[in-house]
Amino acid sequence: MFSIRGDILYGKLRPYLHNWFLPSFSGLAVGDFWVLQPKDADSSFLFRLIQGQQFDDVANQSIGTKMPRADWNLVSKTLFFVPTSIDEQALIGRYFRSIDNLITLHQRKLDKMKELKKAFFEFDF
Repeated sequence: MFSIRGDILYGKLRPYLHNWFLPSFSGLAVGDFWVLQPKDADSSFLFRLIQGQQFDDVANQSIGTKMPRADWNLVSKTLFFVPTSIDEQALIGRYFRSIDNLITLHQRKLDKMKELKKAFFEFDF
């Protein structure tokens, strides 16, 4: 299925793997992905919504055993609390994006500090 910038890709195969993506480009979505095309909603907010516990719980009530897939009939009938104001959705989406960026930054710093600590322990004094 064709995906445009702002669409959200959700990996429906083995949803517990958390394969989701908010691409900044258009292209073809191949494989077991839902292409969620926001209508009258903010993409960034909806991207964070699918990462939430409620969506995760519903999506993981899968169909199939060896290769479980999220059930669209179940997910599409679930009610989620979403602000009616797109401006408010955008603010919430930007807020969580900034938190994600901060977490990534600190994770990189932590990884560098762990490498530095490891190097110190390997150093002969």
